[in-house]
Amino acid sequence: MTQVNTKDRIMQAALKLFLEQGYQKTSIAGIETEAGLAPRAGAFYRHFDGKQALLMEIAKAYVSETPEDFGLDRLADFGDTRSELIAIALKYEEAMTRQKPFLRLIEEIRLLDFGTDLQDELDAAMMIGLASWISEKPAAKGLSEKQLAALLINVFGGWLFYIYKVQQNVTTDVLDRDTMLDEWATGWATMLDTAR
Repeated sequence: MTQVNTKDRIMQAALKLFLEQGYQKTSIAGIETEAGLAPRAGAFYRHFDGKQALLMEIAKAYVSETPEDFGLDRLADFGDTRSELIAIALKYEEAMTRQKPFLRLIEEIRLLDFGTDLQDELDAAMMIGLASWISEKPAAKGLSEKQLAALLINVFGGWLFYIYKVQQNVTTDVLDRDTMLDEWATGWATMLDTAR
């Protein structure tokens, strides 16, 4: 039988309690107890500076996505913008499906004082990776950093909104997934491949 190290036990216990009770209602003593540790004996603080640091570790392990997860370094292998967009879209769909059990916790964290900073930190690497990818497209040539960010949000916003609505069971019979993906990728590929 494999033994789970103390840090992993703390993370697993915290995630369980965060999902059941929420972040704010979960105490460090409760996490220690759930992890099978003696409360207030110091084991928690040997691995984490506090509950917020623990949350950051959990977010990196279970919720956040990296450019490597999305294969952004291999997009050129597809050979065309439409295929690259579809590859990214499918990775976003996988990520949102994987993150679905965490939605309530994610929403709670966004409302906390440090929630925006945490989200920005987790999103930074993906934004840089996607900005690097899109900056090579003819439509992005000569754009400022802010303009690239706006273009990225415009390109992926529609697809992410669609996936979110599907997960919320707020879809219409008018638009199926394959049609949405095809139209979205075709439209944006045409725009991105056209010089300004």
